[in-house]
Amino acid sequence: MKSAITTMLILLASFALQIIHTQSIHSGPASEVTEVTEVLNETDQKPLQASAIIESYVADFRQDRFASEAMIFGIVVPDQGQWTVDIKGQESEMGWEVFLKEGLPAAPTFVYNIEFETLQAIHEGKINALTAQGKAFVGDYTPMSVDLMEGYKPSPEAYAKINPFSFHFWTRGFPEIIPFGEGMTRRAHGGNFSVFYYQPGIRTAWYRVLPDDRVRDDAREQAAPFPMLIVALKGTTEGEVDGKRVSLSKGNTIFIPPNVMHKWWNETNEATEAILIMFGEGA
Repeated sequence: MKSAITTMLILLASFALQIIHTQSIHSGPASEVTEVTEVLNETDQKPLQASAIIESYVADFRQDRFASEAMIFGIVVPDQGQWTVDIKGQESEMGWEVFLKEGLPAAPTFVYNIEFETLQAIHEGKINALTAQGKAFVGDYTPMSVDLMEGYKPSPEAYAKINPFSFHFWTRGFPEIIPFGEGMTRRAHGGNFSVFYYQPGIRTAWYRVLPDDRVRDDAREQAAPFPMLIVALKGTTEGEVDGKRVSLSKGNTIFIPPNVMHKWWNETNEATEAILIMFGEGA
């Protein structure tokens, strides 16, 4: 049953066909089953509903090696619904046991709050989930956020697992491929960015600096407690590192030590591009 459902859901996601579903969740790992009724209408195709998109990610994660660790979390899509994803951390003949049911988790945990348009964009490969969550300051708006339910107080170790988990759950297939480029970014720190991957000790992203953009111009974000490398891919970006003027051109990489002030700007008529690698303790 699980194998057939998984195959049908992935095919539906690929052809963007309408899915109308019903769910039946029973107690006990051996009897928990999701029943899906599919209606295919090739003459009047409509965007997938939030529930169908989420089901397709659950189906994909059943084949993901990172489903080996038990975890329960919630998903909220405003005006669409609320769901609980229960990852058992147990493998069966059909894959890892991952179950979906309507409603938020009974016990406090973390919850993804996603705007429907953003969920669609992630599903269609127009943006990735970590980019949708990226921000410069804690209070900044994001179209996808990780919220903590009342009473949930994760340890630092548990909280640090959320970013890498987000990458694996919201990235389909294996090996996991991350699309990036113009039109697939959001703005933070004064430039356009796409996040590649975050986990404790390393953060990676792609930056696109438009003419007249000023990156890290706010003094509050000019120094980080960990080192970083900036790998120039296109054009020449002007900067200031620890008070010294620098030019970073394609084919060069600059090392920024921890706690060193730095900022960047584009004086040319074309966008410049770079890879940002933050690493070490605290990254």
